Amino acid sequence: MKLFKSLLLLILFLTTTLSMAQNNQNFDCKILKDIKLKYAHKEDDRSYIIIKGNKHVESLEDGKYFIKSDLEWISDCEYNATMTEITLPNFPFKPGEIMKVKFEKIKDGFIYGTATVRNQTFPIKYLIIK
Repeated sequence: MKLFKSLLLLILFLTTTLSMAQNNQNFDCKILKDIKLKYAHKEDDRSYIIIKGNKHVESLEDGKYFIKSDLEWISDCEYNATMTEITLPNFPFKPGEIMKVKFEKIKDGFIYGTATVRNQTFPIKYLIIK
C-alpha cells in the first residue's frame, strides 16, 4: 500500500509539473503578426515597433530614424528578420544581416523572448501597445 501511495504521489507530481510547463508554453503568438510594441526597458516613449505580416519597422526618436526588416515566420512565435534598411547612426548591424527572434511568454501586457544575431543571444521584453 505504501508503494502504491508513493507511485500515486509521483504520478500526480509529474502530471502537475507537465501541465504547468505546457501552460507556460501555450500562449497565442498569432497577435504578433499585426502588433505595435514598445521596448519595456526604455524610458523614451518616442520609439516603437510595428509588425504587419512579413514586415517589421522600428521607429526611433519620433520617426527620425528607423530599422526595417523582412520577416520569415518559422512559427507563430518565431521569425528570422532580415534587416533591409537602417538609418540609425552607429547601429552595429548592416542591411542583409539576420536576427532570429523567438518569443517565449506573453504575460500582463508584456512579451518576453530572445533575439540572436551574429551568434550573440540577448533577452528581449516588449510592452504591447496595440
